[in-house]
Amino acid sequence: MSDSGKVFLVGAGPGDLDLVTVKAMKLVSSCEVVVYDNLVNPRLLEKVSGDCERIDVGKQPGRHTMPQEEICKLLVDKAQEGKRVLRLKGGDPFVFGRCAEEMTVLDEAEVPYEIVPGVTAALACAAYAGIPLTHRDFGSSIAFLTGHEDLEKESLRVDFAKFAAAGGTLCVYMGMGKIREIVDKLLDGGLSEDRPAAVVSHGTLSAQRKVLTTLGSLVDEIEKAGLVAPAVIFVGNAVGLAQQQDWFSDRPLFGRRIVVTRAREQAGKLKGMLEKAGAEVLELPLIEVKPACEKEVVAEVLSCIASYEWVLFTSANGVREFFNLFFRAFSDIRSFGPMRIACVGAATAKEVEKFNLEVDLVPEDSTAEHLAKALVDTDSLDSANVLVVTGNRNREVLVKLLEEIGRAIVDVMPLYETDYADVEKAPALDSYRNHGADAIVFTSSSTADSFAEQEDVLTLVEGALKPIHCSIGPVTSESLKENGLSVDIEASKSSLEAVVETLVKNLGPSKA
Repeated sequence: MSDSGKVFLVGAGPGDLDLVTVKAMKLVSSCEVVVYDNLVNPRLLEKVSGDCERIDVGKQPGRHTMPQEEICKLLVDKAQEGKRVLRLKGGDPFVFGRCAEEMTVLDEAEVPYEIVPGVTAALACAAYAGIPLTHRDFGSSIAFLTGHEDLEKESLRVDFAKFAAAGGTLCVYMGMGKIREIVDKLLDGGLSEDRPAAVVSHGTLSAQRKVLTTLGSLVDEIEKAGLVAPAVIFVGNAVGLAQQQDWFSDRPLFGRRIVVTRAREQAGKLKGMLEKAGAEVLELPLIEVKPACEKEVVAEVLSCIASYEWVLFTSANGVREFFNLFFRAFSDIRSFGPMRIACVGAATAKEVEKFNLEVDLVPEDSTAEHLAKALVDTDSLDSANVLVVTGNRNREVLVKLLEEIGRAIVDVMPLYETDYADVEKAPALDSYRNHGADAIVFTSSSTADSFAEQEDVLTLVEGALKPIHCSIGPVTSESLKENGLSVDIEASKSSLEAVVETLVKNLGPSKA
């Protein structure tokens, strides 16, 4: 076996990517083979490198992708090929994760391995649902139990009656399929029907739902609420201190699925804002941005950079590519000259400010028309040399307004291309087609055009939730309409902040 061959038995946590450990995240991005379970968040797998081999061995009731014996053999075989193998498990590998079996096989094969703990579901679900597991007056012990230790067997192997007599808080994993039998065993063991009980389904995710009740009513309440696995069941006096409202679900977009269509490298800010508001975000990049420039144009512009009185940036992409080229030609920012700087919006301005340059003008609304009008209103354009840094799809309206109304002398410097991205390559596509979403956000005309171009691929299955269309502003709305797509809601101004505010207004608690 190659010296580099090694297996990492890693806990991926309960679902929320923010609960994945730093070490686990490092291993995800550096492994050569990833062998993962059903409960691993698919978005975590997006962090895996493109050339990493991915092997799904997930187990569900009634469906085994791969028997455990074959999984163990697979780990040994891949490690003996000299690969860094990541065995990724939901929660913690040592809590009902069959890590001990895999560890034993690796020991026998003399394959080196490491074990990386993860946040286990019971602790995380309780915290995210506001359910105390201990309290000095109501419960000073915790027991982790499995309601279905062997999926091939019909009977329970855990003596629930014995644990009922022990008191404390019981945390039952994989118990939804045997919930009636579990409740009966606990009642037979001496627990009263009014003992506090709870269930948290899809814990730590936007789809999280919970039931707070008593042991005697638990089965009926689960059925009434329609809760399904994966779920953790909690029984104990401390559980009774939980409240219906909790910090995790008490967010304006909690439980909503929002589709973001921006280029993957641009989606982070909007995605983060939506997740902070409680939404589950599906990334379906409909466009991709690539650097593209004519060397002759770049050389000509940079050779006379100090002659411009205004430079206009129409996107953060343009800012990044412009200064990338600028610092190849100049070592000193003072070579930028005395020209004033205008940006189409706040996000673009922030990108400029990273270079310790002050932005002189940002319109209230982030559109080409508003930028042109704001510049004309400065009365500084007559015969002025103006450089417009833009992309291949940016509309000509900006240049036209500057030349015809402002009487400026305009040079255009296109530095990037925006093309349609193949949405079939998006990991979240199947989830979108099978389940739909509450809203899909269009942040540019390009995203609207690409959606229309690939509409057949994006067709939802029957019964999936049909999303409303949210537009960032009037220009994007016009493109949606031109493509025969509806504009259900439009942001009050062309900014990501306004998009989130509009979604909250239309999909928030008052609209639930």
